[in-house]
Amino acid sequence: MLTVLSLDTTTQACSVALCRGDETFFRFQLASREHTGLLLPMIDDVLSEGGVSLSDLDALAFTHGPGSFTGIRIGFGVVQGLAFGANLPVVPVSSLEVLAFTAIRKLEITDNCQIMPMFDARMDELYWSQFEWQDNQLIRLCQDSLSAPESIECLPSTLPLYGVGDGWHLHDRIGLKAHFLESSMMPDARDILTVAMPDILRGQVSAIDDVQPLYLRDKVSWKKRQRLRIDTVSNPSGAE
Repeated sequence: MLTVLSLDTTTQACSVALCRGDETFFRFQLASREHTGLLLPMIDDVLSEGGVSLSDLDALAFTHGPGSFTGIRIGFGVVQGLAFGANLPVVPVSSLEVLAFTAIRKLEITDNCQIMPMFDARMDELYWSQFEWQDNQLIRLCQDSLSAPESIECLPSTLPLYGVGDGWHLHDRIGLKAHFLESSMMPDARDILTVAMPDILRGQVSAIDDVQPLYLRDKVSWKKRQRLRIDTVSNPSGAE
């Protein structure tokens, strides 16, 4: 009987889930800029509800990105502390893949379809990926990417398209026709377990020292764009 703790802080949502055999205990809350204060109490809550301690866990699973730069850092920092403190292996997973499974679960998708999760990456860009759900299996069609809305190029598919995630609020600029659109959906830690559990069962886990966050956006580019925005605000006319 495996006991696994999962957590996600990559978007405006903060969520934690504990799988103990056939039981799952979870917390989910929309918490823009509140992840730091919520995450550890949520972890304590599910561990207490499940009647386990950190030493009882077999592994930690978490979304290492893409998503909010600050959110990723918060989640990764907590995972580091827990993994080092309790000597636990970890499994990092894609937040976009988790969102695809969240959509499958919440929308009760059974028919074959195409799923494109998207996050608003700010700076007029989107984090996105493309999957197909066929015969109850999720098939990844491309790597997680960062693009301007107009430059997104996906593989052609005749299957109906489900667009999920807050990046789809720019749907009029994306150039794709979604048969079903749910722009308010966020990844849920319960669905991290769906992604990570097969790897854990196969023993495909990592030491925390061997894992890195997945930011996608180059830090130098991020700092340059941030500086440009500050300069524009302080000197809107562009005058020296």
